[in-house]
Amino acid sequence: MSNSSGGLSPEQVPASTSSPLNPHVLASRLLAGNSAPMTRTLSTANLLAEATAADTAAEKQVASDIGSEKPIETLQEFFDWFAVMESEMEKGQEDIYRNYLSRVELYKSACDEFLQDLQTTCQLFDDLERDYSFVDVRTRSIQTACETLLEEQHKSTRLAEGLAARLEYFNQLEPIAKLFNSPGDDICLRPEFIPMLEKLDECIRYMQEHHTYRDSELYLMRFRQCMTRGITLIKMYVVSTIKTLGYNVYKQVNTKDTTMGKQIAMYYVKFKTIAPSIRSLTAQVEKRCGHKEYRSLYEDMLHAYFQTRQQLLSPLISKKIQQLGPGVKDLLDFAKNGCAYMMSLCSDEYNLFYNFFQQSGEQELYNYLDVLTGHLYDYLRPRIIHENDIITLSELCNVFLMYVMQDENDLVLGIMDDKNDVKFGHLIQNILQDTQARLVFRAQMFIHNDIQNYQAKPQDFENVYQQQFPHHEQDKQKTSVVLEANTTVASTATLAITEEDTSDTQSTQSARSSLLADGHDKSSGWFPTLQKTLWILSKLYRCVQNGVFEDLAQEAVSLCNASLQKASESVAALKSRLDGQLFLIKNLLVLKEQLAPFEANLVHAGKTLDFSHTADSLSSLQQQKSLMFNPNALIGLAQKGMPRVVEVSLDSRREIDFQIKKVCEEFINQCVDGALEPLTAFLIKLSAILPSAVLPKSTDGQDSPVQKLSSKDVTEATDQFMEAVQERIRFMTKKLREYVNDQKMEQILLKPIETSIIEQYKSFLIRIDIETKEGGRIAALAEKPMSAESVAVWISQIKDH
Repeated sequence: MSNSSGGLSPEQVPASTSSPLNPHVLASRLLAGNSAPMTRTLSTANLLAEATAADTAAEKQVASDIGSEKPIETLQEFFDWFAVMESEMEKGQEDIYRNYLSRVELYKSACDEFLQDLQTTCQLFDDLERDYSFVDVRTRSIQTACETLLEEQHKSTRLAEGLAARLEYFNQLEPIAKLFNSPGDDICLRPEFIPMLEKLDECIRYMQEHHTYRDSELYLMRFRQCMTRGITLIKMYVVSTIKTLGYNVYKQVNTKDTTMGKQIAMYYVKFKTIAPSIRSLTAQVEKRCGHKEYRSLYEDMLHAYFQTRQQLLSPLISKKIQQLGPGVKDLLDFAKNGCAYMMSLCSDEYNLFYNFFQQSGEQELYNYLDVLTGHLYDYLRPRIIHENDIITLSELCNVFLMYVMQDENDLVLGIMDDKNDVKFGHLIQNILQDTQARLVFRAQMFIHNDIQNYQAKPQDFENVYQQQFPHHEQDKQKTSVVLEANTTVASTATLAITEEDTSDTQSTQSARSSLLADGHDKSSGWFPTLQKTLWILSKLYRCVQNGVFEDLAQEAVSLCNASLQKASESVAALKSRLDGQLFLIKNLLVLKEQLAPFEANLVHAGKTLDFSHTADSLSSLQQQKSLMFNPNALIGLAQKGMPRVVEVSLDSRREIDFQIKKVCEEFINQCVDGALEPLTAFLIKLSAILPSAVLPKSTDGQDSPVQKLSSKDVTEATDQFMEAVQERIRFMTKKLREYVNDQKMEQILLKPIETSIIEQYKSFLIRIDIETKEGGRIAALAEKPMSAESVAVWISQIKDH
């Protein structure tokens, strides 16, 4: 720190001034200045001048160095200088200490003042701390009190808000009751009516959820009363509006100048004008139909609507049906026109209903539409139950089934919520069921009278030669019959039946349908019972339930099969057995072929009693007569000999296949036997000759001569065989063309005949070859018979010609 007086501190005093000048040092300095070597010059004067100048300069330098104004030349000057220097040095040393002392005193005074100020400040801080502590304590107490007050305030506010929210539902009772009890019939049309109903729903739901609140049950009852009052107001307004409109429309349409078209327009246009306002109200009732009382009020509205519409439309429907002419003979046209009209009317009513109501009244809607359809049913049913024409009944079923199938197709495709499409098939189920019942009854009578009890007439067998499958009708379905012959000699021809892919038969023309129904279709060459069977099946197919059709079809086919068997016997008696077989083959093939398009299982499953165990038990008991009076044996007879109930299954299709196979085998065997008759006679003649091994020996011990057939006998048998084969093949080909006239069928039936003939001829040749050897019963042949291969080629040529 610098001194205020400008003095230096002891540390800042230079070292040269801190001690007096040493005389020895001064002398040495003086001598040093004179000890420098002198350069000798050639000129003494110059040297002297230079020396003098040098001395003068050195003296000044020394004087300057020691702080003297002039060089010291004498001892006195030296002492004077020394005294001055010593005095200055002493004085300089004392000033430093004085200055330092004054500065220290100044520092001390400042420190004392600072300490005094510091003590004063500390005292102030102590006072401030005491005041702050007091304020802090008071502030904290105030804060705690304020927080407590705020919490209590919030709690009180929440309590007040909760009470207000809960009391809001209770407070709604008065304005709701005031509105619903207001005078007037159009209260429900006010804009605040529907929002008030929704608010009322909230109040009722709140009271139900908080039934523990005080007076909640009382308020719930009053809210229920208000809701009932509101729904009743809607019901009264809707019923009154609909009935008033219905009465006004009824008066207008009964004027003389009102046409039917104008009546229909008024029936729908005027109702559609009020539909939006009514629908908004009925929607409110429908939303609350979960309550039994409100559901009853909603049904009252539906009843009033349906009753009004029914009163308006019933005279119109009756008048329209009268115009369609239910008294005319053509029942089918009347049914078609009536169904078309009723479907159009029901569709309009269906759409109009959904302008007033929503989906919840669909069942009541269909009940109402069923009542409207009942007018048509009342006219149709008496005529249906008295209708005897099966064709008319079948076509009626097709007409009604068209609507039913349309509904089923919509259901399969998922079109279930289309409000513009009425399910009309559901409405005519009663008519369809009555028609199907009548059709089934008439079909049963037809099967019983015209198939089961059919008495064949002589003219029925006059057309047995008619062509069934003309060559130009290549598009008709066919049934292939494949014959497989056994390769063994004694085997009989067997039959295997396979069906080709068949296409759906075309619909029968109405003219031919009548002929088939009567069994007078001579162009087909079918037996009358076959015609009747196929005709009745075509009329029943798709018109009745599948199970009913299968039962009737199985019965009809079985009876037809039996009738054809009986007719075949008649043909065989009148003409020949071959004609009877071909007649049966032709008609059975037709029956099998025509049954192919019917997608039905012609199997009749029934139950019958099996007495075989009873017969066996009685037989065993009769054999052991000693056990007859044994009680245990009688008990065993009762247990084991009881008849058993067994299930019997009759498949008409398999029965037809079996009959076709059987008669074809008989036909083939008969044809083969006729062609092989010469060979058979020759072999019988050959077998009558005893071989040499079994002949008795002569008296002389030699073998008896063996009788042999000549080569001429073999040739005659072969020639007769060729003639018989040629005659038989041509005769059979002619007969097949007369009955069947189908090249494929000819090949199918002639192929196993040809194969069997060739196999039998091969056996004949083998027998001839064996018997012509040494020891045989046939003499050596002059000419070998025709080979089997040549015979096969020859038979093929006969068939081609």
